[in-house]
Amino acid sequence: MPCIPRTWIANFSFWVHLLNIQAFCYARNPPGRFVFPDQKQDQFVKALQDYQVVSPERVDGDGHFLSYHLHLHASNFRGKRDSRRRDSKAYYKIRHKNKDLFFELTLHRELLSNNYVLEKRYGNYLGAKISPSTDTSCHLLGTVMDSGSRSGTAAISTCNGLTGYFHLPDGDYFIEPVKKYESREGAHPHLIYKTNVVQKTLHKQRDAWTDKQRNCGVNGTHVLYMLLK
Repeated sequence: MPCIPRTWIANFSFWVHLLNIQAFCYARNPPGRFVFPDQKQDQFVKALQDYQVVSPERVDGDGHFLSYHLHLHASNFRGKRDSRRRDSKAYYKIRHKNKDLFFELTLHRELLSNNYVLEKRYGNYLGAKISPSTDTSCHLLGTVMDSGSRSGTAAISTCNGLTGYFHLPDGDYFIEPVKKYESREGAHPHLIYKTNVVQKTLHKQRDAWTDKQRNCGVNGTHVLYMLLK
């Protein structure tokens, strides 16, 4: 019987052990399948069929990691009275489709008026909550560049994670945080999907609903009018 070197056996055991660890880690959440805690968001994602889950980072102007804490507003900027100063910029990095996206954003203070009032209504007219404007603007505009030196524009809200829109040569994208995700430390996962995917999904749902109503004896023209109203 041929003799097998001990070093080979040791290396083989190491790789078997490593594969077992990876299998355990992926047991609850296999690669390519992310569990969305929020039921509505989960249903929305199932209808999309094309999306990516990413982990944004806040970085400095050179792309070096600073924090997983993404929330920024006007009071975080020392030069908040002058949006042209370097201090008023924020930088984020996202690994997306095997490329690094680098966001360079500037606080957009003119989006909301100083007299802006937020009114939230719950049910009837008695269920209303009115909040006056505060100096907590968290809406930013800027550019996005990938590792292939392709650039585009971005409009992002950092009020609660990263929520907004960005444009690249290959298309337009939406980004939003994964809702109800509990994480005391580390990255908070975000969802990225193309805007045209949303339009196609809505059209499919509309057509499916229209066909269903037709089968129930409802006039298709009336249904289409109600959907587009």
